Amino acid sequence: MVASRHVLRVPATLAGLHDAAGSLSRLLETRLLPDAARYNIELVFEEVVLNIVRHGQATADIDVTITFDDTETILIFEDDGVPFNPRDYTPRPAPASLDEVQVGGLGIALVKSISSRMNYERPNDRNRLLVAIPAR
Repeated sequence: MVASRHVLRVPATLAGLHDAAGSLSRLLETRLLPDAARYNIELVFEEVVLNIVRHGQATADIDVTITFDDTETILIFEDDGVPFNPRDYTPRPAPASLDEVQVGGLGIALVKSISSRMNYERPNDRNRLLVAIPAR
């Protein structure tokens, strides 16, 4: 397969995330991807964009570049929100009991576990997060 590249521009709102998730789903329908890879791409997309919308304080659209090739799908998220390197994020410890369970806070750990590599940089006062997801 020849590598192909697509760009989604996502308004930094929950409605923007919803619309962009639909656009991503339609794009993925045109690809011959295993179900697990498709699920992982959608999950990473939603987790990262949701974190930017909820916590990043982005004032402009979020640009997501998606590149498909035979071995992986690369998603590059760019936003003008507050600096945040998810590779440095340490999740809270696992709860000792059900009474200690809290909602949220596991998305970054999930993205890290799905990805084969993750890179972060901040050129031109914009966050740029690259997440590579294995094709198989």
